[in-house]
Amino acid sequence: MNESANVEMVQRLYADFGRGDIPPILAALDPKVEWINAGSNIITYAGTRHGSAQAREFFATLDASVEVRTFEPREYIAQGDRVVALGRWTGRVKATGREYASDWAMAWTIRNGRVTAFRSYEDTEAMAAAFTA
Repeated sequence: MNESANVEMVQRLYADFGRGDIPPILAALDPKVEWINAGSNIITYAGTRHGSAQAREFFATLDASVEVRTFEPREYIAQGDRVVALGRWTGRVKATGREYASDWAMAWTIRNGRVTAFRSYEDTEAMAAAFTA
């Protein structure tokens, strides 16, 4: 895939996420995908996962713990098989009722039309505070 096709793929995955339609996202993952979300273990969805089954667990944990209110991809930067997206999201942690807002950067690696690696960076201090009662 070329860079513009990779960006279009990431945009489609974000549109799927925005609709809460997770199966197309999982279908786009390489079976051996490396899925990393920065943060301490107080952030329930943070951590390193390997394989599409563990990535599925990420989405289940995120859904169980966070009410996403806004999710706004704003900019895409592509080079070779990498796409970096910059954006912002807001929401509420279900267990504490505390709200959060964070800018984020997400790095995607796409090879042969499949996501082989994903890494998310966000304001982990703000997220940890929202997860703390």
